[in-house]
Amino acid sequence: MRDIEKEFGAAYERYNDELFRHCTLRLSDRERALELTQETFLRAWEYIERGETVREMRPFLYRTLRNLIIDEYRKSKSISLESMVKESEGETVESLMPADETNTLTTAIDRFDGKLALEALREVPEPYREVLILRYIDSLTPKEIAERIDATENVVSVRIHRGLKKLRSVLEPSFLEL
Repeated sequence: MRDIEKEFGAAYERYNDELFRHCTLRLSDRERALELTQETFLRAWEYIERGETVREMRPFLYRTLRNLIIDEYRKSKSISLESMVKESEGETVESLMPADETNTLTTAIDRFDGKLALEALREVPEPYREVLILRYIDSLTPKEIAERIDATENVVSVRIHRGLKKLRSVLEPSFLEL
């Protein structure tokens, strides 16, 4: 039992922040995202405690979190990314992005483009938004995404392609204004 506890603790340390960021991008409430992330690990622990085997922890945790997020969507309507990050707490979309230590013009432009893309994601319908977040924010391969959402690689590839088209159609007016 001691080895399982160590492995689970290591998985928590390794994946907690990653899962929280993913959940935060998908939900409108950071506190609720934290709760769902914690619930993910609780359910994983209960599953392991029942004697069930988890072959790969990361995909198992993502699938568990995904199911919790789907349940959350069923309870309430999704809200925009901007309302997710509460201005009253001093948080912005910028706070969800990795820190910029380079301080170069190229990096600043990339971050600006990234911020526009994150804001535009709220306009993309959910099945496409999910795969775009998993692919381009969480850096998962189509095969890994397919395992997490319980779909075929082909379905994932099609959703990524269509999601990018929808994201592009949302972003094009923004770039024309610049």
